[in-house]
Amino acid sequence: MNHDTVAVLLGGLRTFTAGEIRRLTHAQVEEHVARLAAQLIEAYGQETVRQFRYTAIPRGGLLVLGILAYVLDVPAARLLPATNDAPLVVVDDCSLTGLRFGEFLASLKAERVIFAHLASHPALRDTIVEQEPNVVACFAATDLRDLAPDFYAEEAEYRAWHERWQARFEGRRYWIGLPEHIVFPWSEPDRPYWNPLTEGVENGWRLGAPDRCLKNRARLALPPLSDARRQWRSPDDLAYHLEADALTLVHLPSERVYGFTGVAVEMWRALAAYGDPEAVTRHVLALYEAEPERVRRDVLAFIRDLHAAALLEPVRDL
Repeated sequence: MNHDTVAVLLGGLRTFTAGEIRRLTHAQVEEHVARLAAQLIEAYGQETVRQFRYTAIPRGGLLVLGILAYVLDVPAARLLPATNDAPLVVVDDCSLTGLRFGEFLASLKAERVIFAHLASHPALRDTIVEQEPNVVACFAATDLRDLAPDFYAEEAEYRAWHERWQARFEGRRYWIGLPEHIVFPWSEPDRPYWNPLTEGVENGWRLGAPDRCLKNRARLALPPLSDARRQWRSPDDLAYHLEADALTLVHLPSERVYGFTGVAVEMWRALAAYGDPEAVTRHVLALYEAEPERVRRDVLAFIRDLHAAALLEPVRDL
């Protein structure tokens, strides 16, 4: 990995990781959903919100809607397709620019829409209500702070940055900023950055450990194993960029960058997915012709090296 590539990776990562990184547990998600439900009840009344119709933006919104329906005790019939007899509540996990909501809204035939989600910037919600006549309200359980002013303190610099991203993005965005990064147990939203080497927008960095973020685990493209027993996991202070044949790991506190190719990439993928040295060994043997004991020793040595570099941590010590 050459110096220019490392500089680009770290440059994108610094804007990606600035400020607080919110990693929500399942218990915290339930608290956020309860807060969202309370906002709906305060605005419309408990019995009224039970009679609204509800739908969700796939896929994270479906999970949030399931919890919200229990919290509000929404009748199952109100979650099914129906005539336009009541406001339609569109549910999602978060909204960073409003792109997904705008696309989903265009597919609806509802006269009155309420957008309810777990996290967004207040300016995004205000803009949606201003620009969409059939959206009567937007609610979010928590606000995301815009980090862009921290990077672009001068007004002219900020305006130039904003205009550049308006030109780079495809599709309609209601708001453009650098919202705090949030990771759900089921998903980590894409956070694009500009790569000046390729002159393109890229979505590569991941901060959610695959064993604690379902979408990131699915990105590893490895099937679940019923007999895997997790002994190792990725730490929270690790960022990673995985491509077809290359892996970059960054230890965030020190910004040390590590590049891997070949069999090391496969070892890490299996470690991230399973955390079980024996499962990793089986995965490598399925891809390469080698002596099993030799592979087993190589896997254990790889684990020791990652652990020594603080790129892997034992589950038993948590």
